[in-house]
Amino acid sequence: MLAREAAALKGDAIRVLDVSELLYITDFFVIVTSHSARQTRALAEALRSAAKASTGAKGSEEGGSKSPWVLCDFDTVVVHVLTPEAREFYDLDGLWADAEEVDFAA
Repeated sequence: MLAREAAALKGDAIRVLDVSELLYITDFFVIVTSHSARQTRALAEALRSAAKASTGAKGSEEGGSKSPWVLCDFDTVVVHVLTPEAREFYDLDGLWADAEEVDFAA
C-alpha cells in the first residue's frame, strides 16, 4: 500500500524488500527516491497520512525538514525516502542485497 502511494506521488526507483529473515525489528523496507529535499519531506508526510488513514498507524519519523533522507517507521514497514545522492551514498540497496524483493503493482 505504501509503495503504491509513493508511486502515485511521483516517487522513483521504488523497491520493497522483505527483511523479516534478516532483522527482528521490522518485516519490510520500502525504499523510494525523491528529487529534492522538499519532495522528500512531502512524500514522507503524505505516506504518514496514508498509513494513518488506512491502518491508524501514526508511525514515527527521523530526518529534518531539509534532510536528504527521511525514515518513516510503521513497525512492520519502514519507509526510506532519499534523494538520488543520498540513495547512492548510503547504498541501502547494496546493504540489503540479501533481502528478497517483493513485487508490487505500481
